[in-house]
Amino acid sequence: MDIADSEVGRHASAPNKLVVDSDRYVIHSTLGAGGMGIVYLAEDLKLHRQVAIKKLKDDAASQNARDRIQQEARLLAQLNHPNIVALYDVLEENGSVALVMEYIEGASLRAWMRERTPSLQQKLSLLMQISLGLQQAHDLDIIHRDLKPDNILITENAKGQPTAKITDFGIAKSQMLDEKTLTAENQLAGTVTAMSPEQILGKPLDARSDLFSLGTIAFELLCGSRPFDKHEAGALAMANRITNEPHLPPQQAWPSIPEPLAILLDKLLAKDPAQRPESALIVHQGFALLHKQGLDTETEDYTATLTDLFTRQQVKSRRRWQRVVAGIAAALVVGAGGYWGWKEITRLEPQYIAVMPVEINGEIHGEENAVALTRTMVRQALMNSVSQLKASALVSFEPKEGMDFEAQLQALRNKGVTDALFARLECAEVRCEIELQRLNPNNSQVQKQSGFAFLADKRQEAEHRITSGSIDLFAESYSKYIAAHETMTEQDYSDYLNILSRQESKDISADDVETLKKFIGSYPQNPNLYRAYTQVATDLFVLTDNKSHLQAGLDMLERAKTHDISASLILELELWLQTYNANKPTLDKLIEKINQQEAPSAELLAKLSRYLFTQGDYKSGLKYARKAAALNPSADNLYLVALNQISTGNYSDARITLHQLTSNAPEHWPSYSALGVIELESGNYSAAELAIGSIPEDSRSWRTKQNLGVIYFLQGKYPESLKISQQILSVTPENIPVTEQIAEIYLLTGDTEMAKVYFFRLLDLTKNKSGLLERQYHALALANTNQQDVAIPLAHELLKDASDDTYVKHTVAQIYALASEWRSANYYIEQLLTQGMSAEWFNLPGFQKLCTQPETSEKVKVAICN
Repeated sequence: MDIADSEVGRHASAPNKLVVDSDRYVIHSTLGAGGMGIVYLAEDLKLHRQVAIKKLKDDAASQNARDRIQQEARLLAQLNHPNIVALYDVLEENGSVALVMEYIEGASLRAWMRERTPSLQQKLSLLMQISLGLQQAHDLDIIHRDLKPDNILITENAKGQPTAKITDFGIAKSQMLDEKTLTAENQLAGTVTAMSPEQILGKPLDARSDLFSLGTIAFELLCGSRPFDKHEAGALAMANRITNEPHLPPQQAWPSIPEPLAILLDKLLAKDPAQRPESALIVHQGFALLHKQGLDTETEDYTATLTDLFTRQQVKSRRRWQRVVAGIAAALVVGAGGYWGWKEITRLEPQYIAVMPVEINGEIHGEENAVALTRTMVRQALMNSVSQLKASALVSFEPKEGMDFEAQLQALRNKGVTDALFARLECAEVRCEIELQRLNPNNSQVQKQSGFAFLADKRQEAEHRITSGSIDLFAESYSKYIAAHETMTEQDYSDYLNILSRQESKDISADDVETLKKFIGSYPQNPNLYRAYTQVATDLFVLTDNKSHLQAGLDMLERAKTHDISASLILELELWLQTYNANKPTLDKLIEKINQQEAPSAELLAKLSRYLFTQGDYKSGLKYARKAAALNPSADNLYLVALNQISTGNYSDARITLHQLTSNAPEHWPSYSALGVIELESGNYSAAELAIGSIPEDSRSWRTKQNLGVIYFLQGKYPESLKISQQILSVTPENIPVTEQIAEIYLLTGDTEMAKVYFFRLLDLTKNKSGLLERQYHALALANTNQQDVAIPLAHELLKDASDDTYVKHTVAQIYALASEWRSANYYIEQLLTQGMSAEWFNLPGFQKLCTQPETSEKVKVAICN
């Protein structure tokens, strides 16, 4: 239904009685009315706040209307977002339904546009807010279907800035629900002028239908007119225009519209949903990129700046460039936008760039470690060049030992790398000839190359020249700017390179931290120094387990914030440090920061997902893995999605993800191992063995070999399983999972004494360890060494930290069984069986004790008992 502007009817007569029998809400006035409903201003006597109560009109209270308002209540109950009107309560009595909602003191967007002359920045800000609200609904599979200016309320926040609130989900559709009851009385639910072509034609809808409606709102807000003028012949003629005729070109409605903004509007209003942006989040990123450029909003300088940034016209003012770059570094360096935002707004294909190992031939005279210092300098120069390219992100890459060149390219393909930078040096004494190459990992071809000579004893000048030369390997349209060359003294620069060189081999000390601190004091605007400081501080923590090093790193990042260092870089480094702290409240705040960031990079999201995965928070891990894969659908990011799906027991979706992955990246061996795990847990041992057998012998990690041992174990082939496990243990003698597996093999072969030997060894290996995996195995070892009273509290902690983890449930079930807590053991075994875990996983003696217990359910007995 339509909600009238808040001014309309504010003083109209209103019932001086409650909407339904209630001693909590009192009506004060009427806020507005539509065809089916009426909205009142009321007071919540319990919480002492104003609320809006939406109630069906008595003459409109048909079953279909009731269904709609109940549907709105169900959907609003799922939504919790600052840009969506909140639902507080539902009142029902004798077939009457009323929604108690957040009261918004303001006007509809339609009224706000009539009465205000907002700046372009304010308009873009509102569109960004609407996009974020829509994304939250779409994340819950909710499509609004009637998004229009009348259904967006504008209020002001504490700072007096306009805030948008999406309202009226009366005909919204959950893609998980059947909507036939909601359209029985009106086959074309909604307002024609707000509808997408596919909605008018009655076709299946997805989130992109709302994006078309958002496009009509954005067009009217930005251009001052509607993309499809109202037709005198009525709604059917308007519907025909929307489905068959082009929209008004943005340039015709607003001749001076910045080109990127016109492109975005055209994309939103595309007839074919496939031609629109993929999500509201990406639309938000598009508006955000434009919003960040703002200098003087409605000026020629603003438009020229946009043109400079996105269409690569000649730069008119170096000073203006510097002002723009300082304001938008975080958005355009590493963390810039999503795939669609880069490709369509900037008209540049996104680039994910990795730096390959530097190759040096010949000798370099000078210090004893002159070759290592030169290699470090070249690598830094190549990495710096990426930050000075538009639509480009640096992908971290460290090849494994023994990887040949082709294997490195394959690893880059798996990471979704589009371009690789490679440098080869031929040196004699202090003169080096360098060959720079830009490679395409997908076809192993050299895209462009260049070369020149430099003096190895003039490394600082050489670094600047190599950075510039690397930028020149890319199309001119990608070149953003050449950063100012902040010169360090020769001695400082040499010492700095020395630290970086030793840091790669973890040969660092507390003195290096102090040296870098001194350098930051002298060169506070050099971002590379903050990155180096964070790396060294983290390495020192790993070596010493002294958390003061982590705190020193965090303190230095606070200092970086006062020197215009990229917010994206600071956030990345802060995440790096805090993952070692493993402090959940702090990490929750950090995650909130990442969520508030307008355009976090795929690399940052993947890093966060990997951390959450290691902590057993697979739902959150899956959320961020999907976001990373949406920005960069690399094999590694899709693999991260699959790992989280497997760990929550969602085998069917994980199979789909992995089959998609292996069809696109047939040599991504970890994916075959993951498929093997799914089949293994499902009891399909032949399929599991086939998946793992697809991996070349020299590419099998110890985990993959262990999985093969588990296959033999579950098939009752204990000698074969023991042989593989002991081979792994001979190479990695402190391997916790393999030690536990050997203990269980001895249990099943009846050698309880040897089993206890390995369980006690497992206790030692996991003692005082805080990781989820270590705590899990420690609890299991306690239970198998007759210390069940200590193991059970640990089991409770594991469930609290990782309640969805398949292996945690299996461990807890075993602990309860060994403690003779039959009902609890039965409960978790039933869960695992329902999720698809095969009966062979319960062959251990502790589980088999359930077969004689009266508390054990018939389902469990039938499944696991012989």
